[in-house]
Amino acid sequence: MKQKQFEPLVYWTSKLSHNGITSYKQFEHCGRRMHKHSLLNLVQTVIPTDTRNLNETQSRKTRSLCQKLAYYSGTRSFSSKKTGTHNFKIAFLTLTAPSSASPEQSLAAFDHFLDYLRRTANAVFVWKKELGETGRALHFHIMLNNFIPYYIVNWKWKRLLINEGIIWPLNADGKPTESHYRIELPRSNKAIGHYLSKYMSKAYALPRIYGYISGHSKLLDECTDIKIIESDIPFDELERIMNGHKVIHGSYMSHICVDLLRVKKIAPKIGALFESQYLQFVEILTLPQKFNYC
Repeated sequence: MKQKQFEPLVYWTSKLSHNGITSYKQFEHCGRRMHKHSLLNLVQTVIPTDTRNLNETQSRKTRSLCQKLAYYSGTRSFSSKKTGTHNFKIAFLTLTAPSSASPEQSLAAFDHFLDYLRRTANAVFVWKKELGETGRALHFHIMLNNFIPYYIVNWKWKRLLINEGIIWPLNADGKPTESHYRIELPRSNKAIGHYLSKYMSKAYALPRIYGYISGHSKLLDECTDIKIIESDIPFDELERIMNGHKVIHGSYMSHICVDLLRVKKIAPKIGALFESQYLQFVEILTLPQKFNYC
């Protein structure tokens, strides 16, 4: 029996996200089945190499995940005996290891540390592995949305490294050397953007034996953007938003750079639709805070 052929269908779809409104052309019934022995399949075959690359596309995805985490995470607070009470949404954590540690030991300890963040610290996170520019030492950058006191990070990371067989170095007085971690709490969106461009989103390559270069919590995958077909979007509200914000045009897409939580007065329907999504995602990502004091 001959398979029924469908007419090609092309229509516009809009996506509401933390980055703004993206409209793009959607194509259906336009594809063609490819034979398993076709030349194109042979050209697209991936040849394994000794390195794993974080290309520009993957780099943009990592940056987008970090922006999503920063946007949808609820505001936290913690109290310090020295500096008082602080409010924040995300924190940056850098982990290193003693020079005697092998990459395999550091990687094993890092996997256990991610389990700790997920199961005990109630944190949602995005992480990336990197080699130092001078000493080529393996270290790790993590962006997370929950607060962990510095002494707990120090104790947990050090214990995991020692459990992997690392002998902790001592100073001239016979005492353990300084901890191999750094915690930063950005105070503004500009500081967040600087950190993302410097550490989390630049293209990179690592030996394949080190595993994946970057990763994230599975909870971030549950925060999918709202898609609206062309006939359902209020064009009068869309036009008012476009008149007051930057618009990026392409051949098959356009993007409006706007924070949809701030346009509810001029676009109440679009704002209300996005706000319901925003509150849902905040509830998913903002897990209970375990630690409050530093």
